[in-house]
This record gives sequence, structure tokens and C-alpha cells, in this order.
Amino acid sequence: MADTTGSKRAAAILFMKSALARGESASRFITRMKTVGLSYRRTTMLADWRTVGSIEKKTGLLRYVRKDRLPSAELARAEGWKLSREYMFKVKVWTRLRPGEAPVARFVNIVNDRPMTPGEMEEQVREKWGTWYPEKREQITAVIPQTAIHRIS
Repeated sequence: MADTTGSKRAAAILFMKSALARGESASRFITRMKTVGLSYRRTTMLADWRTVGSIEKKTGLLRYVRKDRLPSAELARAEGWKLSREYMFKVKVWTRLRPGEAPVARFVNIVNDRPMTPGEMEEQVREKWGTWYPEKREQITAVIPQTAIHRIS
């Protein structure tokens, strides 16, 4: 089965996060992706590089927003990404299976057509946790909003 441009792009975006953390330049990254076979149109790769870089800079800042306030308009902007809704919120959820066990962290993505307050995000996670993971009977110990992404078309 042949790789489509969409699957190459998705794979390259995953590698971008680690490349940005290492301080690699965009040009060096694109050259490395060409040798691996994960390159696509250069202008699109550069746009993705800027978007992922913006998201990485703003990761974790949402936890400082009060629970009853909407985040500012300076959300991480995703230009050219095909998100199913206009906003996507990345939330860190700490759970434990039984009392006394160490909590385990996992990330949950919430998509919505309108901006949400951190309190609304927490409420939605607590309401829908049983439907998202019905096979697990984990107790939620903490819900921490991490990142808000706004799709720009």
C-alpha cells in the first residue's frame, strides 16, 4: 500500500515535536525527512513547522487560566490543519484504579465549536469519562487543561 501525503504529513508532524525540542532548524529537519521518505511540499512543511512550534511554546499555559474564564485569543493557532471542529483542547487526566495506587496520567482531546473555560473542560471530562473508557473503572484524581488549539482556515 502506498503512503499518501496525509499519512506522511501526520508522521512528520510527530517527528517535528522532538526536533523542535532538540533545537533543530527547519531546513535540517526537512532534509532529514527527505532521506527518511517523509517529505511533502516544502511550503506546507514550513507552515506545519511554524504551527507545531507555536503549539509547543504555548503548551501548559492553559493551566494558569482561571476555571471560570475563557482563554485569551492568543491560543495556539493551527493553520491548514483539518481539525473536525474549530477548537481542540488537550487535557491531562490523572486517574487511579484502586485507592493507594500511584496515579497514572493520560491525555484527552476535547473538540468543540466554541471556546471553553477550564471549568467546562473539567466538567466534560468527568461527565463523559465512563463513555470514553467503559472497560476501565478508574477514579479521576485530577484534570489539568494543557493546551488550546484554534483552527484557522
